[in-house]
Formats: sequence, structure tokens, C-alpha cells
Amino acid sequence: MIILIYIAYYFISIMPIIIAYRFRKYTISDFQNNKKLKWQRRIMLVFNYVASVVQIIIACKLERIVRSNQDYVLLFLSACIFLIIYPFPISWLESPKEYLKKKKKWK
Repeated sequence: MIILIYIAYYFISIMPIIIAYRFRKYTISDFQNNKKLKWQRRIMLVFNYVASVVQIIIACKLERIVRSNQDYVLLFLSACIFLIIYPFPISWLESPKEYLKKKKKWK
């Protein structure tokens, strides 16, 4: 049962990072011109914030979790690592990159 809990935890923790990485390739103009893409970005932003809150709750309530079962000690380390990683995908979603035109080189 513990293995299934860890599999579900890592799936739910890694999935927002992977999906946010997909949104990294879009520019501001892509979001302005496409309503569906804009809503997808907003939903993923909420999903990333919820995943961050879950990591904070796990990190704060670890004493209670470990008291019930010692097998969940690795969960604390994983929650701390994900708390360090999550600001990057959230920043990708919060501020999409601007379109930069390539400058021509004069000969």
C-alpha cells in the first residue's frame, strides 16, 4: 500500500512540472490570440499552486504522518525538493516569454 501511495504522490507532483514545461514554448502573443490556450494556462497555474500547497502541508505535518508510520520519512525529503523546484514552473506560467525578433547582421 505504501508503494501505491508513493507512486500516486510522485505522479501528482511531477505532472504539473511536465505540463508547465509544455507551456514554456508559447509566447505572450500566443496567449493573447488563443482563448483556449489562455484558459489552459490558467487551469495549469491553479494546478501548480494546489500542488505547491500540498507539498507545504506534507512538509509541515510530517511529525503527525511519521508518528503513524515510519515508512513515510522519504516523503518529507521529496516534499522539500519539490518546494525548491515548483517556483520555476510557476514562473513559466505566470510570465510567458516575449517574442524576440532576430536581428539582422550588417555586412
